[in-house]
Amino acid sequence: KPVVFVIGASGNIGSATVLALSAKYSDKVEIRAGVRNPDKADKLKAIEGVTLVKAEMGEEVELPKTLKGVDALLIVTPGIEHQAPISIKTAEVAKAAGVKFIAVAGGATGPSVGAPMAEIAETVSNLGVPYTILKLPMFVENYWAFKDTIVGQSSIFSPVDPTKPFA
Repeated sequence: KPVVFVIGASGNIGSATVLALSAKYSDKVEIRAGVRNPDKADKLKAIEGVTLVKAEMGEEVELPKTLKGVDALLIVTPGIEHQAPISIKTAEVAKAAGVKFIAVAGGATGPSVGAPMAEIAETVSNLGVPYTILKLPMFVENYWAFKDTIVGQSSIFSPVDPTKPFA
């Protein structure tokens, strides 16, 4: 079976992706969920057909070994300040390990917006490996954090220009 690896699998995007892969493709592909700390990934351990793997983005000693034999890698960019360097390093390590396809998913809020995601996309597009860049919109679940403002002011505020289409 082809091997699909999701690195950054313990967050909202990664865990939802692993769950969907398991539900639809566990009989067709081997699914690996890469997380920094497997002891904190109980939710992923319970998903049928998924192998939990210790994997840290941007790490250059163990990650190349971990990615050997992987056909497709999904890098779920972390919502942290240095997301571009570690996401780029992960993609470069994946290429060197022989990964045949790289997808990168980034959110529409926080540090994923703008320059960091553009830098990641530019670098991945020049690696010479087939790729996809996924720019994800804000999830409806995220609006719960703004519940009081929405109720109190009857308004939803978002860091996007409402006159422009989502790109």
